[in-house]
Amino acid sequence: PGVGRLCVLDYAGQEQFHKSHGVFFSGSNSFFILLMSLVTGEKRQQRTPGELMAEAQYYLSFLRASLDGKFIPTVMMAASHGEYCSNGQRLLQRVVSEMHGLFHGMINITEESFLLDCRESRSPEMKQLKR
Repeated sequence: PGVGRLCVLDYAGQEQFHKSHGVFFSGSNSFFILLMSLVTGEKRQQRTPGELMAEAQYYLSFLRASLDGKFIPTVMMAASHGEYCSNGQRLLQRVVSEMHGLFHGMINITEESFLLDCRESRSPEMKQLKR
């Protein structure tokens, strides 16, 4: 009660939906979660730091351009499939740190990030994310 309305939109990174994103990027109280997979393909091969940074930079640039300077958005970064990467947390922190530098003053990227184990819906990380 009294908190407000929550609307969760999952864009799934699919290019055909990019044109519709801007319709939902209107409120200064919006909060965005950028979720990236640490692996690719059926064999769950770990993605390189360069691939993850390029993806994060693409979506954060897209978000910034879509907002057209209306407000500074807040973004929390998360990575899925941490169970396949022994260095997943370090890799995610590296991406977060790099994006902080690139988007300083343009996007508020939270210090807190989440590495998710997609096999376990009741993991401590999932519980923390739900809070």
